[in-house]
Amino acid sequence: MQEKFDVIIIGASFSGLTLAHHLPKTYKVLVVDAKPFAGSSVESTGLITTHTREEFASFFDIDAYITNPISSICVVSPNYDDYFISKTDDYWIYQTDTKALVRALAEKLSDNVTVWTGMAYDSVETHDGVSTIQLKGGGDVKIVTTTFLVGADGGHSSVAESIHQLDTNGTFLFGYEEVWIGDVLLGPLPAETIYHFWFGEFSLGYGGWLSPTTIDSKPGFRIGLAKLKKDRGDAKKLLAQFMETLTEKKIVSLPADVLKPEYRFGSFIPIGGVLKKTSFENTLLIGDAAGYCGAFAADGIKGSVISGKESALLIERYLNGERCNLAKTLREKINEHRWLIDYYTRQQRYRWIWDRMKKDRTFRAMYNIINEERAHFLDQFCDNKDRRKSLSRSVLKIKYIPKLVIYSWYIFLDFFVR
Repeated sequence: MQEKFDVIIIGASFSGLTLAHHLPKTYKVLVVDAKPFAGSSVESTGLITTHTREEFASFFDIDAYITNPISSICVVSPNYDDYFISKTDDYWIYQTDTKALVRALAEKLSDNVTVWTGMAYDSVETHDGVSTIQLKGGGDVKIVTTTFLVGADGGHSSVAESIHQLDTNGTFLFGYEEVWIGDVLLGPLPAETIYHFWFGEFSLGYGGWLSPTTIDSKPGFRIGLAKLKKDRGDAKKLLAQFMETLTEKKIVSLPADVLKPEYRFGSFIPIGGVLKKTSFENTLLIGDAAGYCGAFAADGIKGSVISGKESALLIERYLNGERCNLAKTLREKINEHRWLIDYYTRQQRYRWIWDRMKKDRTFRAMYNIINEERAHFLDQFCDNKDRRKSLSRSVLKIKYIPKLVIYSWYIFLDFFVR
């Protein structure tokens, strides 16, 4: 006999587990994930802003999984020798123990929620408002039914791909990260600083990052870079070169007995913006599956958590007989959280400019402008994320016209660089 659930959620990460925490306890809910167990591997740097921390704290003890509160950002130029540090009075972002966080989100679910791991979504057929879903894993096949199906299964959503009425993400970066035991040495407060490295010829796509963390009570760091999807085959080799440079420049140091990272992972990061068709009949996409991903300027987790919380209310209304445009309504509700959808739209503009830049000289020209605003850069960065303001206001000033002309000229020349 096929087991029946009120709601089935495909994906046991931030969006899917947040949704499971917020659905009514009277619902019979199933969460399905192909991983061996929730949190067994991660596909996120695990950074959350102050406001994302508040979203978590409304239903979960997030502070127990924060390793490092961050008060500063350090931007490093393409030569690695020049950098500036911008600081806020309060912590603005937090590094989490991402594996433990996801595992705890799953373990602390209510008894009405069942989690099946090691099972992958295969297909769905829907008739008269009931979806019959086939799951596969470990040589087994399970057939379950549900009144509502949620695709919370990441940028390459199997749920979205199986229903042609839904949109799918088409543009990605490939992020590759390693987590090491060791020390960060750059700047006065490395344990409270996140570092962003601007690359030109070395590695186009996004740049590199370095973030302090704690591993079994030992100091550590997370190092990564993101490439265009077509260049993902170079990511591991480039990260090794990046790590070697940081060691040579004495930006990081490793204990003598540390020869390899604690773990490494790679993931596809959707960068095409919010999708339009994210619902059809009794199916809804949330999190990265719907393009709610703000990874260009840190904190891609925010869209997953907020879409999980808000979709719970819409699903309850749907199961109570109320019909509405789920995708449109969800976008409107998400935008009520500090204009998050508007922020994603601005990120697309930033992404377009970033993709035009190809050479070290161009990134250096941008660095020279931003460096002039270093005292207020982080405040303006946070305003852009949470107060509906644009980063462009920090650089589009009359006094920077000579530098802007040079920067614009280099961008023009980069159009001719393959």
